[in-house]
Amino acid sequence: MKLIYFSLILTAISLLIGSIMLLNLVPRILIIGTLAIVAFLIISLFTINKYAVLKYILLILAILAIIISSSSKAHIQAFREFGQSLYITTLDILMILGFYVGPILYIVALFRDNLKK
Repeated sequence: MKLIYFSLILTAISLLIGSIMLLNLVPRILIIGTLAIVAFLIISLFTINKYAVLKYILLILAILAIIISSSSKAHIQAFREFGQSLYITTLDILMILGFYVGPILYIVALFRDNLKK
């Protein structure tokens, strides 16, 4: 499997599971926004090779995910609570996968693919 697809799948699954776990704990607008991003990521899996501009839209979203998560008070607080319970630790792992690992893998894959060309 190409790294670019793996990164999109990893991000989508992590965000989906995380949003389900946070369903009654965060404002609905955050859940709706997250689910919209998940839907966009899944659609992108099937259309990324058809529309070249999509790769760069996803690059911008990957960079924004890292920046927004790094500056979010809720995410920083969640990192501080890592290991305090199985629930929060699971959410933290999903956050790391969905907001850092997946986007970073996407950025690396995109640059690697562009360097090959």
